[in-house]
Amino acid sequence: MSLTTADAATPRGGAAGGTAADCATTASPDFGIDLAGGDWRFRTGDDPAWAAADYSDTAWDRWTVPDDWGRSAELSTYDGYAWYRRSFTLPERPDGITDSSVIAALGFIDDADQTFLNGEKIGATGSFPPAFDSTWEVPREYYPPNGLLHWGAVNVLAVRMYDGTGGGGFYKGPIGLYSKAHLRNLSGPRGTAASPRQLAHACSVLERQHRAVAAGDLHRYADTLDRGFFHQGDTAARRVADVRRMMAGTSAVVLHDDQAEVLVDAQGRLVVDTIRSWATTDGTVLSPPQREFLYIDPHRRAELGDHARFFRDSYQSAAMHRRVEFNVYLPPGYTRTTARRFPTVYMLHGYNGSNIEWEARGMDTVMDGLITEKNIAQSVVIFPDGASGWWVDTSAGKYNSMVVKELVPLVDHAYRTIPDRDHRGISGVSMGGQGAFTIGLTHPELFSSIASHMGALNLPPLAGTAEEQAANAPLEPLTLVDSLSVRQLRRHTYYFDGGSSDDFGFGQAALQMGTELTTKGVAYDYQGGPGRHEDAYWVPKLDRSFALHSRQFRAHPVPRPHEPGRPTSAYTWP
Repeated sequence: MSLTTADAATPRGGAAGGTAADCATTASPDFGIDLAGGDWRFRTGDDPAWAAADYSDTAWDRWTVPDDWGRSAELSTYDGYAWYRRSFTLPERPDGITDSSVIAALGFIDDADQTFLNGEKIGATGSFPPAFDSTWEVPREYYPPNGLLHWGAVNVLAVRMYDGTGGGGFYKGPIGLYSKAHLRNLSGPRGTAASPRQLAHACSVLERQHRAVAAGDLHRYADTLDRGFFHQGDTAARRVADVRRMMAGTSAVVLHDDQAEVLVDAQGRLVVDTIRSWATTDGTVLSPPQREFLYIDPHRRAELGDHARFFRDSYQSAAMHRRVEFNVYLPPGYTRTTARRFPTVYMLHGYNGSNIEWEARGMDTVMDGLITEKNIAQSVVIFPDGASGWWVDTSAGKYNSMVVKELVPLVDHAYRTIPDRDHRGISGVSMGGQGAFTIGLTHPELFSSIASHMGALNLPPLAGTAEEQAANAPLEPLTLVDSLSVRQLRRHTYYFDGGSSDDFGFGQAALQMGTELTTKGVAYDYQGGPGRHEDAYWVPKLDRSFALHSRQFRAHPVPRPHEPGRPTSAYTWP
């Protein structure tokens, strides 16, 4: 069930305030086939023939998923290809279920995968060598086309995966075939089925958006957005600007909503659970299909936005020659005000990571807890995507320029930050801890507080060619600190930690950093103690690093501006 401008559905007679009521359903049945457990087959290696539905895998090892190669004596040191296969029998097709309304959820896979259902590829995430790209932190959701599933018969799921470093395998669920309703019950907005009138109302808003986009009419599209619209970081003005950018220099643009389901939440808002995509009429994909929850005002034909405070943003990077993503956390006060500005912390991930890994850690919940329970300053937190580039400029990517020359000014323009060094800090984990020191110390005009969790403080940046690594060797944090004067070092405040059993010896590196700063008479906050190179060691110490940033921010108070009058929303948001 879908609606585009090209195939708008016929209005349902008598549906007040709406047209195109056939664009969606009132919700799919709660259907699910859990495929976790011990009925899988597994083997290392790689052969395209293993994707075939009729391939015999009886000689393969029996296997249980989720699994974790890092905890397996056999696989803990293995990096390479492996395949998983699972045969299962579906029941007879339930009423109201089509193949395309079923989502193949494969949880989290370390690092990259291609997935086949009954011999047909249904999705892929990450990429294999020689252009290896780890996406261990990205949840897998794939959408089988109609006609692919064998209802009342045997089906075969085959997953080709590649582990490039550490870990490996299906390390987290859910794993199975589910309807959207089932996935919403696991994690998502809850609600009741929409009435025919509510369904028609929601569909009328979607149809207006589709027709406005196809006609290139930005004014009509803007009219479908509420004055207080805020969705995944977009205000109404920014959303319209994004659509204008998509339309520039292309053929006509088509906005497409697929498998749309409408429910009513506890506050009466209409929630459209849809697979939304943007493309040109000649088939160029502008934004690939992605599951979204659209919130519609039940009384007016307007989209409200989700008012999310933790989401992915993106921009076209000149430094990286491509569109890059970053995640944004907004504190509770951000969406409750329109004029107040907030300090900013840039949080850099470790090796083989990305901006998306913070979603798996639930960093929005972590940050909310630090604010409410530890009196941490309400701050905007930015999570860039540095891949494995060690946060420097090399042939592997200009990650330093991306952060310093692009992200900082972009964030200060797009979000209500306090755009000065006294209200901007930088933190990092492992490779990111090293990056926090190198970026922070070399850009004192931008950052005033620096924090490192189990950081690689005794290593130079290990990205790029041998010549590039040699050129960047002076950026090793211990070397860099040694080269700076006391006056230069005292421009920043510092926090760092490292466990005594750190797998890479970064606990010892933290001790060395403490010795270096002590010798120079520079104050710092240090935390050691037992612990390995893992989340269990550093995540509980976030209160210490954000306390450092908070003290710096509060030492430079900024008057709060008067909040202008604005229409009172009939709804409350998280």
